Amino acid sequence: MKSIKYTGKLLDEQWEKVAHILSRASGLNLAQHDYRMFIEAVLWVILNKKAWVDMPDHFGSAKSIYTRFYRWNENAVWYLLARRSTGDQELHGMLTKINDRCDFLNRRRERRSQDRTATHPEITLLPTNCQSYVPQSDLIKSAT
Repeated sequence: MKSIKYTGKLLDEQWEKVAHILSRASGLNLAQHDYRMFIEAVLWVILNKKAWVDMPDHFGSAKSIYTRFYRWNENAVWYLLARRSTGDQELHGMLTKINDRCDFLNRRRERRSQDRTATHPEITLLPTNCQSYVPQSDLIKSAT
């Protein structure tokens, strides 16, 4: 797919398709927040391969936009949008690029989690009903 220089504006027809998908699938109240501006901000960052802090001020707070982007990733909203937007090739391509970035972030987070577990084997996840925690190193000492 060719590189897209994105200026930060969805076509009205593209937004109508996105709004339809969001309202049917997620039950979001699209009148409550400016979701169009949010999606345009995310598209601007992803398609222009820029950092969140480089985002133009007219989009709003970079931190707020990134936080919502992250939550939508956690809830697979970007995946849903990319999967259901196949009727418009340009829109589908843009949303797929967002989903690809989410996949990259998810893989990186998983690797970091595995690295932490591998470098600190004494850290284990215990059920929430456990009252105390005895490090494995203490168990090994008491066994010898």
